[in-house]
Parts: sequence; structure tokens; C-alpha cells
Amino acid sequence: MNRKALVEAARVVGRILREGAYSNVLLRRETDPAVRGLALTAVRYLHRIDRCLAAASSRPLQRVDRDVLDLLRVAVAALDGPTPAPMVVDMAVTACREMAPHAAGFVNAVLRRVAAGSTEETTEPDVRFGIPRWLHEMLAAAWGEEEAEAFWEASNMAPPVGIRVRPGGVAPSGAVHVPGIGDAAWIDRPPAPPGTVIQDPASVAVVHAVEAESGTTVLEVGAAPGQKTLALVDRGATVVALDVHPRRVRTGSRRVPQANWLIADGRRLPLAPGSFPRVLVDAPCSGLGTLRRRPELRHRVTPGEIRRLAGLQRELVVAAMEAVAPGGRLVYAVCTVTPDETVQVVEGLGFFPPDLSLGRRWGDGLVLTPHRDGTDGMFISVWERPNLSSR
Repeated sequence: MNRKALVEAARVVGRILREGAYSNVLLRRETDPAVRGLALTAVRYLHRIDRCLAAASSRPLQRVDRDVLDLLRVAVAALDGPTPAPMVVDMAVTACREMAPHAAGFVNAVLRRVAAGSTEETTEPDVRFGIPRWLHEMLAAAWGEEEAEAFWEASNMAPPVGIRVRPGGVAPSGAVHVPGIGDAAWIDRPPAPPGTVIQDPASVAVVHAVEAESGTTVLEVGAAPGQKTLALVDRGATVVALDVHPRRVRTGSRRVPQANWLIADGRRLPLAPGSFPRVLVDAPCSGLGTLRRRPELRHRVTPGEIRRLAGLQRELVVAAMEAVAPGGRLVYAVCTVTPDETVQVVEGLGFFPPDLSLGRRWGDGLVLTPHRDGTDGMFISVWERPNLSSR
């Protein structure tokens, strides 16, 4: 690690926290692992880092220059790394002299206090894992304290690289295949080899749950940007890919031109009822199952937003049920783990868990998690319309 990495990581953290940028997008082409590691650690453990800084600072953090505060945050993240603490402090002070000379003494004093261990230690789960207290309590109430803590701990680890092997492709030597998901595997590092695409096995599992054979027509609600759409097309399905956002539809249509893209609100489908043998509702959600890749989501989600999303998800599911043909199948999937957005959305509607090799049963669905399955967090549930002609 060097001074340049500290400065660049601080810039990334500032864009994430104040401009709404996504870490996986900002860091996609970052070649310096120190920048990636510092930025992600600072965002993941922001609660704990700010708590340390507040205890060591002579002034409220709200009164600290924002760029200086971001530099302090990544420097505290660096103090937990292999670089000796005095070197971290010196690099941070030098960087501060270049960007805000008046604050160099303040940065030096704060970081030396933090490095000396004069700040308060805590065993509180929300601070240890960098998760808002209300969010931890929500998951602990649903899963139990031990299970919730295991989920948060795994969600703070760097994710493995998942790939999906496309038709005609071959997994590279050394790839670890995912049991029961034949076209999913883990590789050591990106990029995806020829004949494969980057896709987490949890996402591939959703496509398996659809059970779309070659020639099957699938309606995908919330399809953009098209990762699952491409997987369905690769299985030989004819896909009507629907999304409410025109920009996202344009992106999806460029990515998967083989699908039939449609701009529409999934709550008011402009399609004939009962006309699709397979329907996938890939609903918008809080995304908390992807914290390994987008740690900033923990700072953006609110109880009100979760309630809003849950209401939207239920509307999408109820509308999609009308589109399923007799004997057809509907799959509801979200990459999150809040009870409101998962088990409660499908409760009382006759849904059931898919038959997959991954995950564990939760309510009327299946939940995949990083601490049990090594995948992103994903909830999958299935509903089937009775085939009246067979009665």
C-alpha cells in the first residue's frame, strides 16, 4: 500500500457515500488491490470506523471536512492491514498536506489515537459487522442471532467468482462445479473464459427453478439488465423480457437482442391472461443478498423503503399469476433476505420451494446464502397453476 492508494480509495468512498455511486461499478476496472480493499473495507465497516474516529476526534465528525473524513476512514481501514501503523499515519498526513494542509495536524492526532488503541471496543453485532442495528435485529428475529451473525460475517467477505457455462462452452481447468447446478462453477479470478459468463450460482439457480425447456415461452418481469434473460435464451426459451425503465430496457436489448423486449409496468401487464407456460418475476428489491459486491447497500436501505418494495413485489406477483397458463409455472426471485420482501410476499398464495440442490427452506420458498452455500443471498419460490384440462 502507498499514499496514492489511500487518496484514490478515499475518493471512491466519497463518491459511494455522497454521490450514490455503486462500488462494483467504480471498482470494476481498478487494478490496484490496495485501492479495492481499502475502499470496500471502509464502506463495509463504516459504522465501526466512524465510532472509532468519533472517540478519537476532538471535534464532531459532522464538522470535519468531507474529503478529510474520507481519508481518515480509509486510513483506519488500513490500520487493520499489513502496513505498519506508523507508515499508515505518515502516508495519511502527507496526503492531507496536499489536499487540506490546515487539517494535517488533526489527521495526525486522530490516527495516532486510533492506532494506539485508545478507542472503545465493542461486541455489539451491528458495529462488529457494520450493519444498521434495526436491520440486524430484523434478521435475528427471523433466523436467530447465530444464523444472522453468520450471514453478516460472510457478507463482509470477498466473494468468489461465479461463472455460467454457455451452450458449447467448457469450464476452465481448475473450476469448481456447483453441485446440482451443472452449468454453474467457481473460478479463481475474472475475466470469464470464452464460452462462459460471469454469473453467481444463486442467479443460475433461479433460471433452473423456471424449468424452461427448449421452445418454451417465458415472460420475465423485471428482466433488465438481462443476466437471467440470457441464461433463459441459452436454454432455448423464447423470452418476452419486460421492464418498466426505458433506459434499462435499452441496455438489456443490447445485451440480449434475441429476447423480445417490452417497456411496461409489471403490475398492469399489457398481455393476454393465461398465455405464458413459464413466468419469472425477478423483482426489484433491497439487494441485501449482494452485500459482498455492493456493501454500500446497508447504508442506503431503510425500513420504509423495504415496506415500499414489499408492497410492489406483492403487486407484481399477483399480476404475474394471472399471466400463467394452465399447467404453467411462476417463479418469484429476489436477491435479498428481509422477511418482508421474501416469505411475506408469497405468504398465503400457494407458493412452495423449488427442488434445488442449494439453499434451505424458509417459509414457502428456498433461501440461498453466502455462509451456507457460498452464493449471493437469494430467495426463490414457485407457484403452479392447475391444469384444468387434466381433471
